Amino acid sequence: MGNYERQPILNDLRQAVCEVTFMKVNGERRIMRCTLDPRYMPPVTKQQMDHIAEEHNKPENQEVVVCWDVQKGGWRSFRVDSVEYVQEVDGY
Repeated sequence: MGNYERQPILNDLRQAVCEVTFMKVNGERRIMRCTLDPRYMPPVTKQQMDHIAEEHNKPENQEVVVCWDVQKGGWRSFRVDSVEYVQEVDGY
């Protein structure tokens, strides 16, 4: 796998839509267009805010990145150690 670290991936996702290539747990390669940039994500509902507040009391898993999949329109995650490639996507 690539030599990627969590914080630089998060920084990229907060600024743009990125294409992340990674190996899923089942061994399948996945290419996902994802982001953490609020411009590309739907507004957060009250129910989601309550869930976020509840989850905030738990330690964050530093081995996983949770992000918004712009093509599937939902939250997805990937393991940092499974990332093969990350690049910003033009046109978003």
